[in-house]
Amino acid sequence: MKKDKPTYDFICFSELAHEFDVTDVSETEGKIKRRLKYYNLDHYNPERIAVLRQLKKDLYSEIGKGSNSKYYVKKNDAFADIADFSGEDMASDYHKKYPQIAMVDLERIVNFAIYLYYVR
Repeated sequence: MKKDKPTYDFICFSELAHEFDVTDVSETEGKIKRRLKYYNLDHYNPERIAVLRQLKKDLYSEIGKGSNSKYYVKKNDAFADIADFSGEDMASDYHKKYPQIAMVDLERIVNFAIYLYYVR
C-alpha cells in the first residue's frame, strides 16, 4: 500500500490542531518548520498559517457544538464515530469560505479535526 506524501496544508494543520491559547506559538511554528523541511515542502508562510489557524478555530468551534452542529448526523450508536458528522458537507461548506485550500486537503483536514475534537 502506497502512502501519500503529506501536503503543506495538512502538515501545518496537524500541528496547529494541537495549539490552544496557552500554547507557545513559537513552539508550534518551530514544529511546523521542521516538518516542512523534513518533507521538502515550501518554506514557512505566515499568511498561509494564519488562514489555517483560523480554519482550525472554526472547525474546533463547529465540532465543539456536538449535537447542536448543523453537520451532526448521529446514528443510533452508543459510541462516538467520525460518521457522526457529515464530513463531506463540512468540507464543501468550508471550501467556500477557504477556497485557497484544495478540496482534497480540506476533506483530510475536516476528518482529522472530527477525530481529534470529537471522537478522541
